[in-house]
Amino acid sequence: MQRKSKGAGWNGSGPDERIRCIRTEEYAEIEFAQEISDAYVELEYTLPFQADGEDYVFLPACCYDGNRFEVSRQDYPPLFTPEEARVDMPVTITDVPRLNKDGSGIIEVTTGDVSVPCIGIYSKKENKALFLFTIQQIDGINLGLSYEQGIIRVSYPHMRKKEMYRWPHMRPGTDKGIRFEKGARIRIPYRLLEISCESLREFFHIFFINRKCMGLDDVLPKTPDPRRQFEIQRDKMNRLNWKEEGQFYGVETGNKEEPSWQTAWQPGWVGGGMYTYPLMKLGGELEWERGMQTLKHIFKGQAKSGLLYEFSDGDGHFTKGIFHRKGSEQWALVRKSGDVLYYLFKHFRLMKERGVTVPEQFEEGARRLADAFVTLWKQYGQYGQFTNLDTGELIVGGSVSGGIIPGGLAEAAAWFGEEEYLTVAKESAQQYCEQVLKEGYTTGGPEEILQCPDSESAFGLLESLAVLYEQTGERQWLEYGTYLTEFCSSWVVAYNYRFPENSEFHRLDMKSTGCVFANVQNKHAAPGICTFSGYRIYQFYQWTGEEKYLELYRDITGTVAQYLSTEERPIHSWTVPKDAALCREEDLGYQEPEVLPPGYICERVNLSDWETERCVGGVFCGSCCWCETANLMILAECQGI
Repeated sequence: MQRKSKGAGWNGSGPDERIRCIRTEEYAEIEFAQEISDAYVELEYTLPFQADGEDYVFLPACCYDGNRFEVSRQDYPPLFTPEEARVDMPVTITDVPRLNKDGSGIIEVTTGDVSVPCIGIYSKKENKALFLFTIQQIDGINLGLSYEQGIIRVSYPHMRKKEMYRWPHMRPGTDKGIRFEKGARIRIPYRLLEISCESLREFFHIFFINRKCMGLDDVLPKTPDPRRQFEIQRDKMNRLNWKEEGQFYGVETGNKEEPSWQTAWQPGWVGGGMYTYPLMKLGGELEWERGMQTLKHIFKGQAKSGLLYEFSDGDGHFTKGIFHRKGSEQWALVRKSGDVLYYLFKHFRLMKERGVTVPEQFEEGARRLADAFVTLWKQYGQYGQFTNLDTGELIVGGSVSGGIIPGGLAEAAAWFGEEEYLTVAKESAQQYCEQVLKEGYTTGGPEEILQCPDSESAFGLLESLAVLYEQTGERQWLEYGTYLTEFCSSWVVAYNYRFPENSEFHRLDMKSTGCVFANVQNKHAAPGICTFSGYRIYQFYQWTGEEKYLELYRDITGTVAQYLSTEERPIHSWTVPKDAALCREEDLGYQEPEVLPPGYICERVNLSDWETERCVGGVFCGSCCWCETANLMILAECQGI
């Protein structure tokens, strides 16, 4: 039925008496001369240059450089084995949508899998960038996006012919066509940009200034009263996260009878040693006292190397090992300790402002932590991803897991007056920035995705660059920071997704603009940045005057609070098991929705069907501490701007 035209540009379909296609510079319109069942329409565009397998293929928040990396197929949660671990670790990802390493193969996703309905290609050989932007849906059905060896396709309805991602693996595609009535007209708007481009820096700038070019709705929700938000979150943290036995604010809400008691504490990443700052800043005597006790708990879990233990139970007993995996007993994710180092100085400055002397134990612990990173850098010329808790030796290298570390070291340099900390901060930040400019992705932020591209490491590095510019005034950090800001925007949803009419998010009129995808494996957007407020983006707006930075800042910080469940506006869970993707469709059944208790924020803003279609626009009944931390940080750092 389809005949493809030769050469570059739009490929026509036909001859076919059943359809008529009109294409303009702004849309393609297909009219059906007769009824057709189980069908789909597809627009196809061939690149105006020869694809050589080395082109940078980009689908925002879904695919960076074609995801052309080593692959380790593992069930969730994945972790490198001791046999796989190496200092010179090549980028290794899980079983996600991807091209083959030589650029062959095909990526097929839906518009729900991306932060912006867009496919971008950068050819270093041709010095060209090409972007095809489109819309999310037609009549409530998402469009499909695919790329295959120089050919971009947009389909309606979405049609993943070969494979689709259903967490945590690729599976055979099950998409089906629909029935088109006689006389039906389908219009697919798009915008095609073909621009001279000499670098990935320029590529992401083009994307950044055009990410809202389709004019999709991006209205932000009305923000609830900030003081009331804090009261709800404060009461929840005191009621459910405070562990009386261990004397700390935990990252889990469970009691002794629940499995989550065993992982009640984690430093950094999901909030440990981070949410105490806004609680102490905005709270009263109780939150201050409990915050100080939590900081003491951090240093009880400081290993010989100066790095921090990964977990403790609710009684305060520290445990070794990640995800109960044999051989990981001495492992520690550098990002976790890096987060804590960075946040410690927020606490220290707050104490100084309140006229409280910083306990010597805290300063000594912070210095030991900073020294551990300096030693790691001097020995290996990198921070890597996983280190040995006792010896400080690198176990798994590579990644940008330590993107926040230069910021932490720069803060340590200012607090302790130690020039070496600043020197190492600059050297490592420089290396990271050159790496991201060259490769166009960052990895290593989350602990349970191997080294899939992620936003968390990128936003961590952005924080570091802001600190370095703030402290030194050296223009290179401002220039790198503007690039990182524009790169980070690729992880941020640029429009309001149309949720299914039977979904909880449709019922509550949730707005997706400003939600942030964390990584390409866990294919959901989320309320906020893991785990920062977004204030640094505002600073780059102040330093540059770029209005689109202000818009990005407002989008991110203005959307989180609507995902806070309250007594006045409770959020209900979906009607399937939490890990629905692991069930057969016929076994999903129906579960009565649960009400998320006041103060809960769930991380799921599901635009994608990665957990089954029934999970789109819904949440499981759970408290995701990192999202709650992000909102607390917004309340502490961003109100009044």
